[in-house]
Amino acid sequence: MTAFAAPAHADPASATLAPFLDAVAACAGRSDLTLAVIGVEPGQTALSREQAEEVRLAVESRLQATGRVRLAAAADVVRIKALREGTTGLSGPEAEAQIRQAFAGDASVFLVEPRRAGETAALRLQAITRSAACKATSEPMIVPIRVGAGVADVDAVMEGAVKALGQAAPSASAIEVCPFVAEGGHSTCAGVLTDRLLIALDAEARSANRILKGARLDVRRRPPGTACTGPLTARGRFLPEQGPGRDRQAWLELEFERDGAVLAPTGRRRIGIGGLGCDPTPRPFLDHLAATARTDGGRLTVAATATPFAAGQRLEMRIESRAQQALYCWVVAPDETAFVALPVRGNAASLAPLKAGEAQRYPRGYGLDEIVAGAPFENLFACFGVEGGLPPDLAGRWLAAAPGADAEAKLLQPPEVLDLLEKIRATPGVTEAAARIVVR
Repeated sequence: MTAFAAPAHADPASATLAPFLDAVAACAGRSDLTLAVIGVEPGQTALSREQAEEVRLAVESRLQATGRVRLAAAADVVRIKALREGTTGLSGPEAEAQIRQAFAGDASVFLVEPRRAGETAALRLQAITRSAACKATSEPMIVPIRVGAGVADVDAVMEGAVKALGQAAPSASAIEVCPFVAEGGHSTCAGVLTDRLLIALDAEARSANRILKGARLDVRRRPPGTACTGPLTARGRFLPEQGPGRDRQAWLELEFERDGAVLAPTGRRRIGIGGLGCDPTPRPFLDHLAATARTDGGRLTVAATATPFAAGQRLEMRIESRAQQALYCWVVAPDETAFVALPVRGNAASLAPLKAGEAQRYPRGYGLDEIVAGAPFENLFACFGVEGGLPPDLAGRWLAAAPGADAEAKLLQPPEVLDLLEKIRATPGVTEAAARIVVR
């Protein structure tokens, strides 16, 4: 990777959880919370099973994005309790033990009063402490849900594949789910299809049959960019159909693998993708990165001072902030590697937040050495703006890879780039801006 040669609005939903988490912390008597997200009551009719699980996962994601909670590995307490009260399968002590284990954590979070309106669901979070002595209820939360024939197509394929897996490997106790791959590039549909598979596997893991038999199924999602390994893995591919009128159709393949042997392959299945809320177009990595950025030109913009730069010309980027925010910039290459450009350890100017209306030029504006264009290349200069800065763990990882007064930046490999990208984008209030660095 050559040195230096190395866009959607921030979701406010996670930030609005602060009063709720404050109330839960007061109930629990501690600030470092561990929560078990249980889900909706089984008798509710507003959401289908798949939609209810999709909403539960979305709530977990938003809680994690606050940086204030850990999530307990909660079983479906309501279902276990129903089995216990129905006097089937589990003995009293066994059921009570599973209920106590499922409630492990400072509080259990139930999703109450769900109401569906088109492609969204409205609900409240209600947390009850372990001792049941205190509860806290959130303001209404709006969560998007996926609806339509395309969703039904995909869920049918996933459910059929999971059922076939259960027949082929009935004793399976753990599975590694590898992210779907878009043939020919990167697509937001890859993540959506992975989510739909996780929903189907999670439903199997929570099935009454497994609970009655004590047959645990541990479903783990592999981080993006990592090798797909494990005793039992799930991997999938998809390819959009080409041609007029076929932009809402795609081909999907899913297979499971155990010890090198393929189990329960679906074969190539044609699916509709309408309603999935994703863009099936496969794009090169830099195009995908720019197309999915959470941009807001009213808060942060980045531009190259020349497009393209010529060999021997000074490379420079203009950064303009329209709100006070901490800045984190990196240079990303087409091969998915990257290096941190800002801030620079030991450089006070780069560590200070940008003020509203402030503009800077990288690198000269920070007192850094000039960079002169050499051989042709094309990279992406991308920045994240966060009021108050990144959560401490993310900020620590970012600065550990940053350059210092006497040290070069660490070259980040694809798994770390993709993991950082996913976690930073989940940070409440984050804004992105990016611009191409092109040398011809």
